[in-house]
Amino acid sequence: MGLPHCTMVVMLGYPCPTCGMTTAFAHVVRGQFIDAFKAQPAGLIFALAVIATVPVSLSVVVTGKVWMVNWHRTSPAKLAVIAVLILLGGWVYKVLAGILSGTLPIGR
Repeated sequence: MGLPHCTMVVMLGYPCPTCGMTTAFAHVVRGQFIDAFKAQPAGLIFALAVIATVPVSLSVVVTGKVWMVNWHRTSPAKLAVIAVLILLGGWVYKVLAGILSGTLPIGR
């Protein structure tokens, strides 16, 4: 995408947990899901989650009925832990894939 390298990659030779997110989102909006997964698996999941909010938002605009979340069954803390686990899983994938392919660590 022409963006500069992440500071963590430049300093340590390894990607940060969010490296590839922008690229993954860009691939998803173009329908390139495999490329999005390769760029950042967590980015693919988060981009699809964002896209899933579009019909919900449109239904609120059209009907005027707001969707309510039952926070007694799904706590915000649990959702945050799930999001962090997805992010860390994507990061581990990127690091392991980079090591196995021989592209990591990146020389300084």
